[in-house]
Amino acid sequence: MSSAAAAALHRIRIINDASVSKSTKMTQFFKFRIKKFDTLPTARNHCVPIGFTFNGHKWILGVYPGGLGVSADGYVSIYLGLCAEVNIAITFAVALLDKFGRKKRVRRINHRFDGTGVVKKLPSSGWNDFIAHSDILDASKNILGDDDELTLVVSIEIEQPATVFVPKHTLFKMIQGMFRDQETADVLFEVSKMEANEDGSTKRGKSYVHFPAHRSILQGCAPMLAALFGTSNKGELATVAVHDVKPKVFRHLLWYVYGGTVSNEALKAVAKDIIDAADKYSIVGLKLAAEAALVESTNITVENAIDNLLYADSKNLAVLKEAVIDFLVDNGKEVSSKASFDDLPGHVVKDVLVATARKEDKKRDADDIDMMRVSELRRKLHQKGLDVEGSREAMIEALKSNSF
Repeated sequence: MSSAAAAALHRIRIINDASVSKSTKMTQFFKFRIKKFDTLPTARNHCVPIGFTFNGHKWILGVYPGGLGVSADGYVSIYLGLCAEVNIAITFAVALLDKFGRKKRVRRINHRFDGTGVVKKLPSSGWNDFIAHSDILDASKNILGDDDELTLVVSIEIEQPATVFVPKHTLFKMIQGMFRDQETADVLFEVSKMEANEDGSTKRGKSYVHFPAHRSILQGCAPMLAALFGTSNKGELATVAVHDVKPKVFRHLLWYVYGGTVSNEALKAVAKDIIDAADKYSIVGLKLAAEAALVESTNITVENAIDNLLYADSKNLAVLKEAVIDFLVDNGKEVSSKASFDDLPGHVVKDVLVATARKEDKKRDADDIDMMRVSELRRKLHQKGLDVEGSREAMIEALKSNSF
């Protein structure tokens, strides 16, 4: 690479990128800005290479201010190269924006990289005569922005390989088919209906909804529910009464234990009831799913922020807690003047400080465990086969203790 090209690389900034998936197609957009474009060499075949990553491969966008050998005089050439031995078909587009963000030139092309070898030099696919160099420098066209910046938006669209249908193992169907099967059940839950008092509170009902179940499934998937039955003589139907969970909620609980999925709508409808039941009987996956639904459906306001924070802290709902704290940090002035912090436990202060630091430090290390968001901490714990429930501090400690 020439010294001029190397210098040009330092003037290139990747502003942002975003991806969009539709059906089996995936499109990703990149925005590049080349500073002081007017000072770049215009010798023919002089390339300003811009490297970026997409779909797991390195790509190079080659911008030739003076064009290629086959270009018309005075034209800028733009080409795309792929640094990987893969066979892939793409739709490649480049849009040139003016300083007001309006598109001044858009070109699109279909191309297949045949995988015969890593590109050794540009070009591979693109346009000899993308735009006249004089048009870019023409002040009346308003193409160059501050610091004579040239802005390009690149999009690459690829076909995703079709998903091959593979049926689930028959074990899943068999287990779910056993849900509330009276003939094969060896234990029975009698869940009392809740009746409303005159003051609006609930009381234990005198009637029950029956949920037959299987001790072996409970022992493997919900040990605390299995423990309610203790030990019983073989062949007898063991029965236990449940008074602290509504029948509708218990059905969701048991269906999840049998490998079923509770819809997001159902979770939102009774999120706190499910969280309470799943927390009591240690059905972690369902509790976290209900927490996610609760966060999605909760409109955090100045008036309810502290109540939501206290509830999240009491139930170890780390994602809800993080969402509330983010709200407090973003709306600190208004919250501090209207909300009362008297009932907040002291350990919440650390979470507030972390959220504040995360907001202020945009260039923080992505691998800094202490600054990670809760979802990322849970993902890392799950990858290591560790417990994903608990407070933020507990998750961080677990990851640091198992960092080897």
